[in-house]
Formats: sequence, C-alpha cells, structure tokens
Amino acid sequence: MMISWTEIAIAAITAVIVAVVIRIFRARADARNRGPAHIHEPLMKRAEAFTDQSPFLRKVCHEFKANGHISNRQAEAVRKALARLEAR
Repeated sequence: MMISWTEIAIAAITAVIVAVVIRIFRARADARNRGPAHIHEPLMKRAEAFTDQSPFLRKVCHEFKANGHISNRQAEAVRKALARLEAR
C-alpha cells in the first residue's frame, strides 16, 4: 500500500487547521479567565488622552500596555501629571 502525495498534503493541511483552532480556543479561554481589570486601568485610559502633550505619560502608557501594570508610585505621578494637564 502506497501513500500518495495528495493524502500527505491533506493530512498536513488538516493538522495545521486543527492546530490553529486549538490556539484560537485557548486564546479565547484565556481572555475569559483573565480576571478583573487592573486597578490602574481607568487612570491609564485618562492618561492616553494626553500622550501627545506629555512624554512622561507617553512612556508610562507604553509601559502599561507592555506589562499590564504600573507601580503605585508611577500611578501617583500620573495622577499629578493629569491634574496639571487637565487644569490647563
């Protein structure tokens, strides 16, 4: 019994499709189980509106997006910067 190239191609494509479907299901399950939003997330949403005016806020927002969190000290500095910018 000889296996043809067509059967090999069909098996390979099926394996790729199954692998992609498994990754999609795992990603969706991880997103559902992520838990509550980070405590500083609303603050960082406000800070994103001022990133064009402040290099500090731009840096902290970039760090928050990369790491998913910022320190309490950074959050306090962001609050102060937002107070100054929103007072204008």
